[in-house]
Amino acid sequence: MYEGNPVDLRMVKTISADEVLDEATHKARVFKYDMEEDYMYLELREKALTAISLDAKYRCYIATKTELLYCIGVVKERFQSEDGNMLVFRIENGFYNVIENRGRSM
Repeated sequence: MYEGNPVDLRMVKTISADEVLDEATHKARVFKYDMEEDYMYLELREKALTAISLDAKYRCYIATKTELLYCIGVVKERFQSEDGNMLVFRIENGFYNVIENRGRSM
């Protein structure tokens, strides 16, 4: 459904008390989307997998040809494969359209 679309990941909240809020935007693309389990497999465009925390919540922006969507979730796993640096992103509460929610607090 979203495979191949570009993604921006931004940390919105730390889970661990020792974690520092990262204000960087991390570039990725949707490798695979599992609608039934609400997981996305993302190919990270950066070299360092450790730039992505396993102890934080992220806002994930997905740009399709017709809309800009976002969802909130956590990275459950990060690993290297023959396809590149991969993230397993667990989606919480589905997707929202950025334009429709522009006036709301995100």
